Amino acid sequence: MARFKSKYGHFSEDGREYIITRPDTPRPWVNVISNGDFGLVVSQAGGGFSWRSHSNMNRLTRWQQDLIRDDWGKWLYLRDVDSGSMRSLAFQPIQAEFEEYRVRHGLGYTTFEQSGDELKTSWTLFASKNDPVEIWLCSIKNTAQKKRNLQLSSYFEWQLGTDGDSNREFHKLFMDTEFHPNLNCITAEKVLWAVPTDKGHWNTNWPYVGFHAVNASVSGWDTSKDSLIGRHGSFQNPKGIRQGIFTGKSGRFQDHAATLAVDIKLEPEEEFTCVFLLGNIDQADNSDIVIKTFIEKYGSVHSAKNELESVKRFWLELTDRITVQTPDPAFNFLSNIWLKYQAISGHMWGRTAYYQQSGAFGFRDQLQTSQVWLPLDPERMLEHAKLNARHQFKNGKVLHWWHPLIETGLPTEMTDDLLWLPFMLTKYFAEAGDFSVLQENIPYYDGGEGTMQEHCLRAIEVVLGRISERGIPFIGEGDWCDGFSAVGLKWKGESIWLGIFLYGILLNWAEILQNHSPDPKADLAASYIKKAEELRNALNTAGWNGQWYLGATKDDGTPIGDPSQAECKIYLNSQTWAIMTGVADADRQHKIAEAVLEHLEGDNGTMLFQPGYSNVDADIGYITRYAPSLRENGGVYTHAATWSVKAFAELGRAEDAIRLFNKLNPILQVEKDADRYWAEPFVLPGNIDGKDSDYYGRAGWTWYTGSAGWLFSIAHESICGVQPTIEGLKIEPCIPADWKEITIKRQFRGAIYRITIQNPYGKTGGVRQIMLNGQKISGNIIPLQAEGEHQVTAVLDGK
Repeated sequence: MARFKSKYGHFSEDGREYIITRPDTPRPWVNVISNGDFGLVVSQAGGGFSWRSHSNMNRLTRWQQDLIRDDWGKWLYLRDVDSGSMRSLAFQPIQAEFEEYRVRHGLGYTTFEQSGDELKTSWTLFASKNDPVEIWLCSIKNTAQKKRNLQLSSYFEWQLGTDGDSNREFHKLFMDTEFHPNLNCITAEKVLWAVPTDKGHWNTNWPYVGFHAVNASVSGWDTSKDSLIGRHGSFQNPKGIRQGIFTGKSGRFQDHAATLAVDIKLEPEEEFTCVFLLGNIDQADNSDIVIKTFIEKYGSVHSAKNELESVKRFWLELTDRITVQTPDPAFNFLSNIWLKYQAISGHMWGRTAYYQQSGAFGFRDQLQTSQVWLPLDPERMLEHAKLNARHQFKNGKVLHWWHPLIETGLPTEMTDDLLWLPFMLTKYFAEAGDFSVLQENIPYYDGGEGTMQEHCLRAIEVVLGRISERGIPFIGEGDWCDGFSAVGLKWKGESIWLGIFLYGILLNWAEILQNHSPDPKADLAASYIKKAEELRNALNTAGWNGQWYLGATKDDGTPIGDPSQAECKIYLNSQTWAIMTGVADADRQHKIAEAVLEHLEGDNGTMLFQPGYSNVDADIGYITRYAPSLRENGGVYTHAATWSVKAFAELGRAEDAIRLFNKLNPILQVEKDADRYWAEPFVLPGNIDGKDSDYYGRAGWTWYTGSAGWLFSIAHESICGVQPTIEGLKIEPCIPADWKEITIKRQFRGAIYRITIQNPYGKTGGVRQIMLNGQKISGNIIPLQAEGEHQVTAVLDGK
């Protein structure tokens, strides 16, 4: 049964596939597929690229960012040898007429299915579960009542390293290709990798070998773009492929592409299936043997199908570790399946998409998203926290981002980055209940080492050492909002939001140092409590304008997020975090919550501030250079908008929380108006245009956003209300009154809890009683249980 239909497609009945039924979606609707090392991005039209480890530094295939044409990718051409007609197994590049077109984006794979010209074709692309190999499983069925004489040809262009392609004529000079007839395989190497080395820039080999193979007899092969595309040819009209002419050229002197052609003869109703492979292996003396091993491992139809099932089982088992069933299927699909997949495959592993191809780790970015691992595999989250700690300097400061593979990055005076390490570790402690990592020695980026506790305390001390005379932290090169890049360059501007954020961290770490750390520090804990109270007083005086909390002040003292200004009169993050941390008292919490709804809530959630800047201000930063209502400049920046959902849930305002959640839910937005929304219905965008945009409600920057990890946690912890604490699972839901019952499956410290929350009186929260394995318990925290399954029933209060 089709679920949540739009004019462009629908979800499968179980929600684990989105099925696109026409190729002309408003913008590319893509899948970001990664196994943690190798990955690919593929659009509903067939565009995209492949990489290993780093989508910018180690891209395997060429691609150019053009979201309107979407005409760069890896292609499969199907030519009728007798008639000369040609089509492609995806819509691009031929754009042939079709009777039926279906693209099934699933977790870890994408399948193209077409019917046209009396042929049925299927092409599934996926990355192997554990190896740097991309597998194409292709089938062609002749539905005509006559024999067909066909030729199937692959085509893509080698990138082999860094993504910058503005100087192709230079980079192609260093490539070398070779055909291996015993393997039906083309290999590609490059003797230049555009990265810094100890022997100067651009003076090292690309340390990999690319390969492309097919399991059928090869009727032709080529690595020359000149021959395959032809002078003034195009992907839509590749002259060599259209004529079936393959020159067998390879070596150092080509514009390097790859094509393997297979002849297919089909009787009526006969079907042909084959497997293409695309991979990237470490360069070594035995590279040929490694490639042969992968071809033998994945190159048969049987092994390819088995590997596809292995990938599907992996994602099913992983996402099934925590699930929720509510009366709202859109909520269920998003929180049970797609937020996890987006956060892990897209933001943690791939670190790339169509709008942005980063490949780098952001200190704050992936660290926040790593919270998705907590209920799934908490050790993975801890490993990422350790990775971040290794990119901190001895003085406590950190890299804003860094590139894996070459380990270079950007030292930063962005003032919030370093605090996310102690903040996110508090979430790990609540999940795992294990503080032993605080004693583990971890290297600093610039040499030496310290315990994880020392890493965290140094970060906190850096920020405590940068406090204004009014008692509020300096903003420096920007706080969480990167676009406030010039607000405090003279180290006079303040960040009210950063002060609110720091307040919560000080209290949490005072508790850790006093009661949980293997290396307790009672005096430091007491000083943190004292400083937190001083900070709260400063925020509620200098940071409060009588209506809401400011966002920041500029170096000259001008407030940001204040009604006295023509632009950016109210700033979202200060209000939501003042609620979440308790900086605001009950009266102010109510007041700022109403201000958020009045001034910042729009059709697609809460905008970051209003109104957006329409005049460039070099003393604020590049955020003012966006048009009003684009991205952070007065648009819905989904990362921040998720915190609105959490803030209203923590206030117990269930109807507000679920309304704001639904406004962010892409499933509902595409069902309502796909042409207005533009973006994919199965993943969150990074931003949605605000009220002043000509395209109010248009979403963009999908996949590559930290919002997925946050909204996943908020759905399960703040709305469904199953919250990890050091003592056990706390049950504190904030659900719509018409949700009569919800069920949650939750693994926690070696046990599995099957939780039913009953709401017979139509309430939004307040637990009346909890039964654990048939026995009533006191309070709303489930005490820790032994391994195995445990049944929990919670009934909401009838008062």
